[in-house]
Amino acid sequence: MQPSSSTAYFIEGSFMYVDVFYSPRHLIFTTVCMARYADSTFYYRYLEVSQGILSPYAPGGDSSSGYIENILNYKWSAQQVLYKAAPILSGKHIYSGGVHRGYYSSGDVLNGDQKMLLS
Repeated sequence: MQPSSSTAYFIEGSFMYVDVFYSPRHLIFTTVCMARYADSTFYYRYLEVSQGILSPYAPGGDSSSGYIENILNYKWSAQQVLYKAAPILSGKHIYSGGVHRGYYSSGDVLNGDQKMLLS
């Protein structure tokens, strides 16, 4: 773990799990994470940009662009609750999880829609 004085990060905070991906529907990068506390809650943030970021793989995109570097060039939004799972039968909380992009085929966030599978 980096010391708190380190600037070697792309997003501030402490996470148990974090997934960063590009959303073609919203033309931005998004993070889905679980905080370092086991509370069964998935959170999200998005990159705050003045205009959408066009992927180099999209029609009209620039294949020589460094679009991934945008995660270092812009600020991330405040963390917001995406989903809070119910505790398991034993009453304990989940502490690890992630986004399975591509699960919903054409309806998936990876393919320009809004659905994403969390587990």
